[in-house]
Amino acid sequence: MHVTEAQRILVTGGCGCIGVPTVRWLLANTPGEIVVGSREVSAQRTQRLFPNDDGSRLKFVGLDVRERQQLEDVLETSEITHVIHLSGLQTPDCNAHRDLGLQTNLAGTQNLIEAIKSRRRSLQRFVFASSIAVYGPRNSYQGTRVPMLAEPAPVNVYGAWKLAGEHISRVFSLETGIPTISLRPGVLFGQGRDAGMTATPTTAMKALVLGKPFEIPFRSRQDYLYATDVGAAFGHAVTAPFAGYGVFTLPAWTADTAEFIAVMRRAAVAAGLDENFAITAGTADVPFICDLEFEPFLQAFPGTPHTPLARAIQESLSVFSQQRDHGWLKL
Repeated sequence: MHVTEAQRILVTGGCGCIGVPTVRWLLANTPGEIVVGSREVSAQRTQRLFPNDDGSRLKFVGLDVRERQQLEDVLETSEITHVIHLSGLQTPDCNAHRDLGLQTNLAGTQNLIEAIKSRRRSLQRFVFASSIAVYGPRNSYQGTRVPMLAEPAPVNVYGAWKLAGEHISRVFSLETGIPTISLRPGVLFGQGRDAGMTATPTTAMKALVLGKPFEIPFRSRQDYLYATDVGAAFGHAVTAPFAGYGVFTLPAWTADTAEFIAVMRRAAVAAGLDENFAITAGTADVPFICDLEFEPFLQAFPGTPHTPLARAIQESLSVFSQQRDHGWLKL
């Protein structure tokens, strides 16, 4: 598939931690208009999130996926040809507000699908953001690697709703013939990550830049995904040739907390931030899913970057340093 200027890509949740790098990748690699859907749209927020980007090709729309009429209006008035569906609540909010999580994460996905199906103009690609939360704990899988298509076993409602979202996306593809992809991102780190226990490695980098001590509360192994790479992965998934339905996990680096901190310390030395390095690991042993197979995604979308962990941390520290200098950085 070659995305032309006449084609327009809607990114729901486009101001989130995956949405921002996805939109930036699309701006850099496609010529068409990018429609960014978010529940909160303001000039101040968009300027902070996209300070150096080509605003002439960005269109921001207030969008709540619980409101089907809003979705239909955006799809029609903006003449959307491709959709990346990122909008949703993360695990802490889903646990605390079950009904809101259900209406947003699952019913919202169904609303979007029905809005797409009701259109006169056929969509060219639909990409759904699932999650590695569809898997069970790491100790429930044998071997040194967990196969991408290992049996799902969600341990919370967030994972259960993401798995259900995969199923309704697959049925949508079967019913319409529209090429559809479900991607299962894992533990993101870098710019934009700020909620949940697995956000604490990113919080540690922010604390380092601010000269503050910080303890990452767990010592467990997990799969780390650089947010910039994840944005590129969604960009490739919505633009590269693909037929039918597919589900994929994404390229990651597996490390325990001590290894991650060691790489962060070396990056701090290179950036001149090591004088008061006070990042430590806690004692909690959390059974995060990790060691996930991701090679099938790189085979399907071979141009997707997989930035080395050290360089990804260095780039993240550089971005956080710039945010600190602008007065934007907060823990």
